[in-house]
Amino acid sequence: MKLLKSFIVLCFLLILFPGRMEAADFVLVVNKKNPIESMNRSDVKKIFLGKKSFWPDGKGIDVFLQAEGDIHRSFVYDILNKSPRQLTLYWKQVLFSGIGVPPKKLPDNRSVKEAVASNPQAIGYVDILQLDESVKQVYLNF
Repeated sequence: MKLLKSFIVLCFLLILFPGRMEAADFVLVVNKKNPIESMNRSDVKKIFLGKKSFWPDGKGIDVFLQAEGDIHRSFVYDILNKSPRQLTLYWKQVLFSGIGVPPKKLPDNRSVKEAVASNPQAIGYVDILQLDESVKQVYLNF
């Protein structure tokens, strides 16, 4: 009977929260020379939507997105409150209107880490399991 109850609860949770059970865990990363330790989610959203383009020291922010995959999908849904398709359409509109340039898309975690590690103004995100000492994690405040 306990097993049946557990199964019913699990099924109920999967129905209510299907995306959350599949979500990949990402971490926000910057260059190790960047003094930023934590950021508000709203500031991160502004950066990745091109609405904030300078670090507190006045230097420009170079933004790197992953091209596709579970990590990209999780980041876009959780931080930007958009689907990957909506983000693509958003950047097409911004580019067409001439008011901004989309972030550079890179194919995978390794590429993002390499780009961020070699650029003091860079910001990106990677799979939490791929985090290493080549980049610095930025903690997200709610």
